[in-house]
Amino acid sequence: MDIIQNLWMLLILPLLATFFTCIPNAYVSLPKRRITLFLAIFSSGLSMLLTLFCLKYLQNNPGDFFESNITFLNAGIFKIHLGVLLDNVSAYMLGVLYPISLAVIVFSYKYMKNEEGFSRYFAYLNMLVFSMTGLILSTNLIQSCIFLELIGLFSYLSIGFYYKKPETQRAARKTFLIFKIGDFAIFASILGFTYFLLQDIENLLYPILSLNDVSSWGLMAYVQLGPGLYAALCLLAALAALVKSAQVPFQMWISDASDAPAPLSALINGAITITAGIYLLIRIYPAMILSPIALKTIAAVGIITAIMCAAIALVQSDIKKILSFSTASQAGIMLAALGCGAYSGTVLHLGMHGIAKVMMFLIAGIIIHKTFTRNIKFLGGLREYTPILAAGWLLGCISITGIFFSGFYSKEMILSHIYGSGQFVYLSLIIIAILLTVLYLFRSYFLIFEGQYKGSYDFSIDEDKPYDGINLFMLIPSAFLAFLCAFLGGFVAPNFQRYVFIIKQKFYLTRHPELEISMFIICGIIIYFMWQIYTLKKFKIKRIRLIYKFIVLQFYIVKFFEYVYKILIKGIAKIIKVLDKYVISGFYLLIGQVARFGGYLTLRLQNGSINSYIFCFFAFILAILICTTMVYLKGLMQYGG
Repeated sequence: MDIIQNLWMLLILPLLATFFTCIPNAYVSLPKRRITLFLAIFSSGLSMLLTLFCLKYLQNNPGDFFESNITFLNAGIFKIHLGVLLDNVSAYMLGVLYPISLAVIVFSYKYMKNEEGFSRYFAYLNMLVFSMTGLILSTNLIQSCIFLELIGLFSYLSIGFYYKKPETQRAARKTFLIFKIGDFAIFASILGFTYFLLQDIENLLYPILSLNDVSSWGLMAYVQLGPGLYAALCLLAALAALVKSAQVPFQMWISDASDAPAPLSALINGAITITAGIYLLIRIYPAMILSPIALKTIAAVGIITAIMCAAIALVQSDIKKILSFSTASQAGIMLAALGCGAYSGTVLHLGMHGIAKVMMFLIAGIIIHKTFTRNIKFLGGLREYTPILAAGWLLGCISITGIFFSGFYSKEMILSHIYGSGQFVYLSLIIIAILLTVLYLFRSYFLIFEGQYKGSYDFSIDEDKPYDGINLFMLIPSAFLAFLCAFLGGFVAPNFQRYVFIIKQKFYLTRHPELEISMFIICGIIIYFMWQIYTLKKFKIKRIRLIYKFIVLQFYIVKFFEYVYKILIKGIAKIIKVLDKYVISGFYLLIGQVARFGGYLTLRLQNGSINSYIFCFFAFILAILICTTMVYLKGLMQYGG
C-alpha cells in the first residue's frame, strides 16, 4: 500500500522527462538523443513497474481503491480538488497504456533518428502519456475535462509535427476546431450538472462530481433535473467523447492523424486520443445508465460509425489511413456495445484493440521506412522479403476481427452479452461491422504481403542482413506488442469481470458456442474469397462508380464540414479581423478584468451563497475559452487557413 500512495509519481515522471528533454544541447555533455531516449524509457519503465505493483495489490484486495486529493480552489463551501484515483478500471487502463508507450518510445528512437525536431517529438510523446495518465487517474469530472483538453492540445501538436508542410498545417487546424466542439460540450455538461445539483443542496462540489461515486451524484442530478434535461446533459458529455473517439460526423480528423509520424499516430489512434473519449464514458457509465435515451443515442452513433468507417477503410489505399479508419470503426463497435449494456466487454476490448492496433501501426511504420511509400498499390509480396512483418500483421488482423488471440475474448464477451440480452437488431448490425472489418483488414494483408512486389525498393540488399534488414530498435517493440496481442487476452479474460467492474451485469457469465462457431465459419469463408480475389486473381470486383466515389469522399461529410468552415468560420474570422482595431482588444481586457474582479469579490464574501462561487468560477473558465477561440480565429485570417 505504501507504493500505491506514491501514485503522484505517475504524473511527475513524464513531466520531468519532458523538462529535461527540452534542455538545450549546450547544457549536456553526452549525446542529446541518447539522453532523450533514456529519460523517456526511464519514465515509462518506472511507471509500468509501479503499475504492476498496483495491479498485484488490487488483485489481492478485490474491490479496494486508493484516492488522494489536494485542494485546487477553496472559496468557502465551494471547493475543487485535484487528485489521483486508483481502482480496478484505472489500474487496468494504466496496465495497457505503459507497455504500449514504452514500446512506442523504443521504436521511435530509430524511426526518428534522422528527423529534425527529435527532442520536440519526444516532448510531445511524453506529454501525451502524461495527459492520458492524468485522465485515467482523475478523481472528478472537472479534472477529466482539464486532461481531455491537454490530450486534444498535444494531439493537435503531434498531428502538426511536420509543420512546414501546408497540408499538415491544415490537418492540425481542422483537428483543433473539431476538438473545440467537444471541449465546449463537456464544459457545458459540467456547468449544468454543477449548477442544478447545488441549487438546493449545500454540498461540496468535489463529492458531487467525484468519479469514485458516480452513481450517487448521477441519481441526485436525475431527481433534480428530470429525465429530459438529465438526458440533455448526459448527451453533452457524450458529445465530447464522440468527438475525441472520431465518431460520425466528426470522423474526418482521424485521417488527418496519419500526417503525424507513425509512432505518434499509433499513440493517438491506438492508445490515447481515441481511447480517451471511450474511457470518459466508461467512468461516468453509472450515471449514463439512468438515461436510456442517452445510451441508445450513443449506441446508434457508434453502430453508424462502425459500418461507415469500415466501408471507408475498405476503399483506402494509404496504409495509415486504413488503420486510422479501422480505429474509428472499432471505437464505434465499443460505443455501440456500451450503449447496449456490454460494459465489461467494452473495457476489455478497449485494451486488447489498443495493443493490436499500435502493433500494426508500428509495422506500418517499418514498411514505410523501408519502401518509402504508404500506398498499398505499390507494395505486395512483402511476405517473401519480410516474413516477420507479415506474421505480425496477420496476427493483428486475426485479433482485431475477433477470430482468435486476444481480440477473440473481448469480441466474444460483447457479442454474448448482446445476444443474451435479446438485442438482436444491434447484434446484427455489430456483426455486419465485424464482417466488414474482416474484409478491409485481410484486403490490406493480401495486397501488402501476398502476390508480386510492385515497388521500387531493392530487397536483395537485405538478404545477408539479420532480421531482414530491420533494426532491432524497431523490431523488438513490435514483437513485444505481438506477444501481448497473442496471449494477454487469454490471461486476463477468465477473471476479468471479477476484478474490473463498475456495475454488475446479468449476462456476462453466459457463453453461446453457437454464436462463436457461426462467426468463425463466416469469417473463414470471407477470408477464403478475399484470398481468391486479391492473391489468386480468380475473381474481379466491378466498382459501381457512384457508390465508390460516395464512399471515398466519406459520404460527403468532409465536403459539408469544409463548406461550413469556409462560410461560417472564415466569415466570423473576417468580422473579428474588422472589429479588432476598435472592439476586440478592449473586449479581451474587459473580460479579464471582470473575471478577475469577480473572483476577488467572491473570495472576499465569506457569507456568499454557493451559486455566486459557481458562477464566478465557470465565468472565468468560459472567458478563457472564448478568448482563446477568438485569438485563434483572428490568427486564422492573419496567417491563412
